[in-house]
Amino acid sequence: MTPALVVEPAAEEDILIGYRWYEDRLVGLGSEFLEALDFTFSKVLEHPLLYTEVIPGIRRSVTRTFPYLVFYVYEIDTVHILAVIHAAQNPSYITARLNA
Repeated sequence: MTPALVVEPAAEEDILIGYRWYEDRLVGLGSEFLEALDFTFSKVLEHPLLYTEVIPGIRRSVTRTFPYLVFYVYEIDTVHILAVIHAAQNPSYITARLNA
């Protein structure tokens, strides 16, 4: 059974910021960014335990075609997307976000 997907408010804000950034560069690129995230989310839902556990209980997947990291928690029947962060972001920022 496929788990439910919950995108937490902080991750929704990350996604909106990324969408706007790409859309400002080229009309339609923001939509491609969203499609890449949808693909990543579907893969996480298919195989939630496949991806690297970076902090106890928190896993990370990498998007295709866009340099973004998707951080999530998997509970028996739900995947909670915690953050969607650019891969070039400072590791201390990422750690602080995930520990908040």
